Amino acid sequence: MEKRTAAFFGVFMLCMFLCVLSLYTVSDGAQLAATANNQSSYKLVVAKTRGTIYDCNKVALTGAGKEYAAAVAPSVEGAAALSKVLPEKEMEDLYPSLTAGKPFALKLPQSVSAGGIDVFTLDKRYADKQTAVHILGYLDGSGAGAAGIEKAFNKQLTQNQGQISITYKVDAVNRVLAGEDKKISDSSYLQNSGVVLTIDKNIQEIAEKAAGKYLTKGAVIVTEVPSCKIRAMVSLPDFSPNNIAAALNAEDSPLVNRCLCAYNVGSVFKLVSASAALEYGISPDTQYTCTGSIDVDGGIFHCFNGESHGSENMKAAVAQSCNAYFVNLMKQVPQAQFLLMAQSMGFGRSFEIAPGITSASGNLPTLKSLNIPRALANFSFGQGDLTATPLQIAAMVNAIASGGEYTQPYLYEGIVDENLNNTAKAPAQKSTQVISQNTVVLLRDFMKESIETGTSKKGKPTTGGAGAKTATAQTGRYVNSVESVESWFAGFYPYENPKYVITVFAEDGTGGGATCGPVFKEIADALAAKIGQ
Repeated sequence: MEKRTAAFFGVFMLCMFLCVLSLYTVSDGAQLAATANNQSSYKLVVAKTRGTIYDCNKVALTGAGKEYAAAVAPSVEGAAALSKVLPEKEMEDLYPSLTAGKPFALKLPQSVSAGGIDVFTLDKRYADKQTAVHILGYLDGSGAGAAGIEKAFNKQLTQNQGQISITYKVDAVNRVLAGEDKKISDSSYLQNSGVVLTIDKNIQEIAEKAAGKYLTKGAVIVTEVPSCKIRAMVSLPDFSPNNIAAALNAEDSPLVNRCLCAYNVGSVFKLVSASAALEYGISPDTQYTCTGSIDVDGGIFHCFNGESHGSENMKAAVAQSCNAYFVNLMKQVPQAQFLLMAQSMGFGRSFEIAPGITSASGNLPTLKSLNIPRALANFSFGQGDLTATPLQIAAMVNAIASGGEYTQPYLYEGIVDENLNNTAKAPAQKSTQVISQNTVVLLRDFMKESIETGTSKKGKPTTGGAGAKTATAQTGRYVNSVESVESWFAGFYPYENPKYVITVFAEDGTGGGATCGPVFKEIADALAAKIGQ
């Protein structure tokens, strides 16, 4: 009995041992082998790419420069090579990574050649002096869009994100195994997909050069006739998207896109007043004798610098920018019709020029306020409660240059894949007839007279002729007892069969003609070769 019990116990213990051995074998063999296999490779992401932003000709606006990214498998030879191209402080910061033995990625100022280091040439997102910087915007610290097109289209610019990665064979502590092959994976070509804008890079650069030459704070917009596609959009002062911290601390708010902001308008609004009067049936030959000022309900309204223009018709009043003429003229037009004309030309409403990018609406007086004679007088020549954006002024002039058809300005064309094939297009913009052909002919003639003999003479192009209107708007702000003015120059070029509308705005300066006129002229002269003038 005792022998049988002992035998049974021995068999039982053997079975238990075999079971334990089996479990150990499975765990230590198959499972641990699988785990070890998984741990024997390490994937290092060297760089991630981002979709490209293009101009209307699919010329890249981003990625103008080059930079280097390296994958480093730590070694003595590699450390020596890095020390030759990196500052001492940066090498000190890299010391923990170099001694840990685990592969890591870093950016380099130049390419290096050493065992264990693989260097890749990448497109640098922005140049330090970046074209169209206010349009493009910039990225935050995580690489996501923080402003402009980068922010508005962040999803589209990241959804097909490419990358460069290397997979190494490593030991249990992620040190690269000598003699083992590594696998490089490169899908950076996906960065060729992206967003297409209406901007023409060549025209943008022309506008930036002219603006930088004459303006300190302001905006320039070039739109194409009749589509009102935005071919250039410049805001000053500009900034470097590679150094946002400096821009945040700078004076004059360089991060603000002044093309989208509302300002005092002034006499360029007389084109709306003239349109309302002509459409109401008032003759362009209507005469008025300007003495330099006009009394309205006890308030005295002066012409610029108190200049007396004498007897003049509507054409001369536009050319010489006579305030008194228009104060008198708009007494004859119903306030509701006057206000409706301004609204039909885009004043008082915001524009979404691309999904997620919207301009200010500006401000229009109410119909009730225009029943007050002094408020109506101010509105007649673009002062008082009226404010507008450079985009709104551009759209108004575009309506005149386009035969009376109003079209909202826009910036976005569509989306392309990595082969630059269109995958989405912006909806077509609708146009509305807001003034008659007869009124268009007269307004163009008035604006031509302003360029030839009036306040717009300093913007006259060398060839091709043009039509334009100036403005010098009071702001009520004083610096050293001198009132700051906001200056405008808006017109179309060339005169016959207009191709472009050029709108120039300055937050400071001495007047629309003197400050902004030279910018208009330089841009028009540069565009002449483009359109064969």
